[in-house]
Amino acid sequence: MYTDEAFQKALAMRRWRQDPPEFVTGNRGEPIRAMSEDDLSRIAQEWFSDFEAKTTFYGKLGVDLTWLVEWTKKYWWSWLERDMSFNDELYTPDLRYKDVSSFGRTMVGIEEFEAYNFAFFDAIPDWRYDPLPDQVYLDVTPDERVRLAIRYVGSGHWDNPLRLYPYDETAPAIPGTGKFVQVTAVDRYHFDGSGRMAEGETLFDILDAAQSATLLPHDSNWKFRTMMKAAGLSNTARRNVSRLPIGA
Repeated sequence: MYTDEAFQKALAMRRWRQDPPEFVTGNRGEPIRAMSEDDLSRIAQEWFSDFEAKTTFYGKLGVDLTWLVEWTKKYWWSWLERDMSFNDELYTPDLRYKDVSSFGRTMVGIEEFEAYNFAFFDAIPDWRYDPLPDQVYLDVTPDERVRLAIRYVGSGHWDNPLRLYPYDETAPAIPGTGKFVQVTAVDRYHFDGSGRMAEGETLFDILDAAQSATLLPHDSNWKFRTMMKAAGLSNTARRNVSRLPIGA
């Protein structure tokens, strides 16, 4: 059950099946020092403290956003604990959401949104989300509609296939390699007058994720360069065909 004490406990909980390597290497351009779970828990706690201070400042300007702090804590707790019991309080029934993995499609409804999120948890069982300090962007419109953007880190061991849209047994899937991945993403949330998320989107660098998991080769590798050249040749051929006169 959600309480502020349960929320703080969830932030501090260790989740990875084993410690990460010193550097997140994979096939990215440069190795990046991995953040430990202690680091991530600390910066997440710092983020929520800063966010509460930000909403307090809005209160001094006459805009009451105390509900947003509670919403954000419940939202983060629900995904850390995989507890969906507050969904009706967090999202509108016709929630509309997009993700890189939905191929441009918009998910509609809480059920689709939940299936999409659990596709990531099934692929990366020890997956955790941690917001980055000083990287939250809050917007309030003249009619007091609230919009929020958050940059955060997703971390864990990519053990199983990641199902893409429609996130069920029929979906195409990216195979897991067992590699530890730690990638950043940006979420945007738009709220309606009831204080529930009505629209949202997740944006992340899919090349970062694929190369970190060694699913794609390094950009200096001949295989990667051959793939890019092949794609370019294919595109040139399509353009040339489209320019041919009808009946030629």
